[in-house]
Amino acid sequence: MRSETKCAIQAAGIAQQIADSRRGADIVTSKGGIDLVTNTDLACEDAIRTELRRGFPEYPVIGEERGGAPDGQSPYWLVDPICGTRTFASNIPLYCTNIALVEDGEVTIGVVGVGMTGEVFYAERGVGARRLTGNTEESVQAGDSSNTIWIDAKTEHSTEVLKRAMLSKRWYIMQFPSGLAYVYAACGRLAGILQFNETAVSPARKYGSVHAAAGCFIAREAGAIVRDLNDGNPWLLSTSSFVIAGSQDVYDELSRLL
Repeated sequence: MRSETKCAIQAAGIAQQIADSRRGADIVTSKGGIDLVTNTDLACEDAIRTELRRGFPEYPVIGEERGGAPDGQSPYWLVDPICGTRTFASNIPLYCTNIALVEDGEVTIGVVGVGMTGEVFYAERGVGARRLTGNTEESVQAGDSSNTIWIDAKTEHSTEVLKRAMLSKRWYIMQFPSGLAYVYAACGRLAGILQFNETAVSPARKYGSVHAAAGCFIAREAGAIVRDLNDGNPWLLSTSSFVIAGSQDVYDELSRLL
């Protein structure tokens, strides 16, 4: 395991402890529209930044809440301290922490810590994906045994696709924070994902999505098909709409829905 991976796992674990304690969760500020931030988000990001800088002071950190820029440097970190702030603020235990390392324009390490469960999913480029739960560690593999998929239905096109999927009676459709969905596809809990225009407002967007980078990378390393939703090309750091599928059959079925 790379030293960067160990550092990111440690940082995600610290953020999990802070978030699970719910300290600051009742202090909520609107970021515009339906987007929220709590004091816990800020505390988690500050703790992650401290841990990452302790291990790698030369790597810039770009976060959902505190911003940042790589200033032409590589590697750099992408951090979403609490993916699922609305569910977190509502005391619904569906949220996670996303940390990705970007090197030469590509994600090379992804870590996602799942709130309340103690699970940490992580991957390194070319080595596969793994799940840590306490002292237990195991590899994870995407698959198509589930009849459950996740669809982000916030656009006119996506709601039409959602309607087709529901009327097909083939799929059980779920919606919860996207970072969770990506790693659940990585371990086979979800068969597939349709993410339309992952363009949530973020100061880091042009450097890669703090919401999607870690999870998409982990899913790909777990053997999932991860492709651009519009043109079918392989997922890249800059891809904003994408399909994640546990098998070619699932990918073909989701493509027909589109």
